Amino acid sequence: MEIKQIILVTDGKSNIGGNPITAAKGAKKENIVVNTIGIIDEGCCDEDALCEVEKIAQAGGGVWENTMIQNLGKTMHILTQKTVNKTIETIVGKQLKKIVGADLSDIPPKVRSNVVDYMDQLGEGANVKCCILMDCSGSMKNKISTARQSIIELMNSLNGRKGKSEVAVIAYPGENGEFTTLISDFTQNIQEVKDKILELKTGGTTPTAAAINRGIFLMKGNKDEEIEEMLLNSEPLLKESMV
Repeated sequence: MEIKQIILVTDGKSNIGGNPITAAKGAKKENIVVNTIGIIDEGCCDEDALCEVEKIAQAGGGVWENTMIQNLGKTMHILTQKTVNKTIETIVGKQLKKIVGADLSDIPPKVRSNVVDYMDQLGEGANVKCCILMDCSGSMKNKISTARQSIIELMNSLNGRKGKSEVAVIAYPGENGEFTTLISDFTQNIQEVKDKILELKTGGTTPTAAAINRGIFLMKGNKDEEIEEMLLNSEPLLKESMV
């Protein structure tokens, strides 16, 4: 069993590159869960941005959290665990319905306990592919160092699982005017990611939809040339209000 998830990290609202809600719906159709994390500053709260974070996760069949930057690594781990548990519960729930015609809450406590133990074993052994989309817009300048460390924290926490856990990292916006940059393809090698995430640099806009689409294409194994073509042909790159 392989669980595919995107973790979108942002401290602001999308302002270029299409509709992230639509992109998240596209991910869900591909059986890719989109989880979102809104980074909040102490004493400052962008309600529009936080509302978008929630809507993206809802569209992508995922969960969302708002957190301070220093808690980012822990929050990413929590969302990953929630995604695994939710996926296992859905699969087992369907099987129960098919076999005994009842939900987990409807079966006797003793049997339920055995089913829960079985679900825990399934979750621990499931393979996880996690694509982190890291907001690298100008507002992340003072947070990017902690964001880098948070990625390593997540990989360390996944390292103890029985199932295979791979992490990829995409920065948005990218360099030289591009919407995204692939920092690291899927890997279990923590040192490899440590070396590459030094390339996470801040500046520019927040093309959230383009980042989600890039994550989808990476999960599906599309080549870079195909990705660029699909991004250009997906939705208008600029919102009408910005033209």
